[in-house]
Amino acid sequence: MIEADRGGEPRWRAFRVALGIGLAAGLVEMLLLVARVWLREGGFFLRSRHFVWMTPASVTAILAALGVVGGLVARAGGRARRLVLGGYVFTAVLGWFLLARGLEAVACGLIALGFAWRAGPWLDARRAELGGWVDRGLPALGVVMACLVAACFLRDAREAAWRRGSPSPPADARNVMLIVLDTVRADRLSLYGHDRDTTPYLRGLAAESTVFDQARAPSTWTLPSHATMFTGRWAGELGVERRGWLDDAAPTLAERLRDDGFDTAGFVANPFFCGRESGLGRGFQVYADYPITPGEVFRSSALGWLLSRTWLKLAAAVTARKVTGGMRDVDLDFSRKDAASVGREMLAWLDRRGDRPFFAFLNLFDAHDPYIPPPGFPTRFTDESPSDTPRLLRDWQRVDKTKLTPRDARRARDAYDDCLVALDAQVGEIIQALRSRGVLDRTILIITSDHGEQFGERGEFGHGLSLFDEEARVPLLIRAPGLAPAGRVVTMAASPRDLAATALELSGATAPPLPGRSLARLWADHPEPSSPVFSELRGRVDERYARRDLDGDLPGSWKSIVVDGWSYIRRGDGRETLYELASDPRQEVDRRDDPDAAAALDSCRRGMESVLDGR
Repeated sequence: MIEADRGGEPRWRAFRVALGIGLAAGLVEMLLLVARVWLREGGFFLRSRHFVWMTPASVTAILAALGVVGGLVARAGGRARRLVLGGYVFTAVLGWFLLARGLEAVACGLIALGFAWRAGPWLDARRAELGGWVDRGLPALGVVMACLVAACFLRDAREAAWRRGSPSPPADARNVMLIVLDTVRADRLSLYGHDRDTTPYLRGLAAESTVFDQARAPSTWTLPSHATMFTGRWAGELGVERRGWLDDAAPTLAERLRDDGFDTAGFVANPFFCGRESGLGRGFQVYADYPITPGEVFRSSALGWLLSRTWLKLAAAVTARKVTGGMRDVDLDFSRKDAASVGREMLAWLDRRGDRPFFAFLNLFDAHDPYIPPPGFPTRFTDESPSDTPRLLRDWQRVDKTKLTPRDARRARDAYDDCLVALDAQVGEIIQALRSRGVLDRTILIITSDHGEQFGERGEFGHGLSLFDEEARVPLLIRAPGLAPAGRVVTMAASPRDLAATALELSGATAPPLPGRSLARLWADHPEPSSPVFSELRGRVDERYARRDLDGDLPGSWKSIVVDGWSYIRRGDGRETLYELASDPRQEVDRRDDPDAAAALDSCRRGMESVLDGR
């Protein structure tokens, strides 16, 4: 009941009614979201698993803010009360209809306005009953919310402590840290000879590490590449591109090390493809994907999301001339974190854990489009690179890439280099923090990437498009004092597919092996071949998601293998290309029909068939 006799009572009652409606509406919205995702979207929520309380909390916070205003307005009398109650109903119902796919926000607002128009007077006429419902229901709704919050955090705590049995870690076991630099291609790093000093820290770290000069990612987009690194199995064997997630059929490195007594934790900046729902979190006792912050809680409801997006659009209009001031949908859609945030999460976990050896996985996303460095980092390459397309970087995801000019492509490449500089500096801070804690020299440090990025070299922009080296060749270095020779450069081709086997060997773990062969074979005095340097792509992104019903490859699929310095690529339509990497590192001269390359072509074909037959 909003109306009362005493001066302060109307405001309090209005606020209580707002809280009650907010909690009820928020819980209904959460249930509607669950129904929509399970019935129509294959069970992928693409948000924090704490959404079960975050969504109601967001709606309640919005209604509570309206309740403060409503308490002031409600004292004015009957019409004001009806307006306040109608506003509560409008806000609650709007969130429900915003969940409906295909309905524009304006249409949702008109529908909600119709509900509010009828419900305001109806509720006002039943103020006593409404007040009684609030008095009885508010405590119960509060208990439900408290139970949801407790259940989520208790689940996190249970997973953080759980491991199979009660194993003691192996004596003298070393820590393992895997840092994956999302979307980083090798040839743009000064570590690999780029004429710009984009990675001064990594270049210095190379003197303490073994560097692999010819590493090729197992795929050229995030999920299959990570899945292969974690399991030692090829993406086609795992079925991740067709399914869209990593199932529990193949054990992961995190599971092996956890059950061997290691503490395991993952910290990801790309929760869309590396979040828990991707299956990559399996085996990690702690897995920080979507942040739990006030902003993330607010955005977890449909109306909170709409208000956040509207605010960004307004900010974009105000700062339209600034590269970094515009709206970047990727920030809101992916809840992406910069490398510094990921590093802080990891170090906070590291400082509160015990003495067990650990396996920590970090996914850093700063080099991903729209190629705008985090605040505080310079844009010296971009500043000298004008573009023909207005707001090119800010609107990168919406720009028609087929219409980009050479100056646009150059600006994108220059901006990417700026992001690499920022990423390198942040990686350096993370590693220096490990060094200052006395942890680094007891840790097997592996730094690599999941794929590279095209900038118009093949007429396209992005990744997951081909298996040419712009997308497939990635950095890889391993720092393991006393195990991996410092300053060594391995020129033989290598695959991150072998990282799981390498980590198990170098860490001293006694866990059962995973597929692949340790990369330590390549830095031995008498190097032995590692796994085949094989890569695959089921199809372009539009094909992958449109044809999940097909078990096999799609017409736009790609497969490649590197054998004895030759890069062989086979497409789904049967086309083949062959490149000699030493004389043609840009893969511009196809040698498939060259009689002098016939033996190399035959060797590559046999190598690929061997991989495919062995899966």
